[in-house]
Amino acid sequence: PAWSGLTQKRRAAIMMKFHSLFVAHEEELVSLIVAENGKNKTEALGDLAKGLETVEWACSIPQHAGAGKTLSVSSGVTCEEMRDPVGVVACIVPFNFPFMVPMWTTPIALVAGNAVILKPSEKVPMTMARVASLLVEAGVPTGVFQMCQGGKPVVDALCDHPGIRALT
Repeated sequence: PAWSGLTQKRRAAIMMKFHSLFVAHEEELVSLIVAENGKNKTEALGDLAKGLETVEWACSIPQHAGAGKTLSVSSGVTCEEMRDPVGVVACIVPFNFPFMVPMWTTPIALVAGNAVILKPSEKVPMTMARVASLLVEAGVPTGVFQMCQGGKPVVDALCDHPGIRALT
């Protein structure tokens, strides 16, 4: 409740701080992606660059928020804007883009005032574990962004939890 009670502008300022921390730790994140995913450095940089585009867009939410609009935020990627936090957003993401795919939802959900539970692929947990620490360092309160590890039982628990509902 304290997180969703902040203004969008304040939450976006915290995401801007995350952006700055991300840029300062880019080489470290590239190394993590290369080590755990097997991408070469160029591919890892692309993963980070595409994810960072959505972080940057999320920082602009206070200037663009308008219920019901759908915007193109990257090549082939759109976002639907909603004004009110929905509560807890669960993000279950694959192994192939350990930063980009989680960033399609996480920064937007956070700036919108939601809590996020991220379940990264068990094959690539290190990248997002480091990102989680950068989010906390940026000012996201403990517990607002959480990660859980595991396979199908964890996915089923998130999907079936009554506190997390599908948006249709």
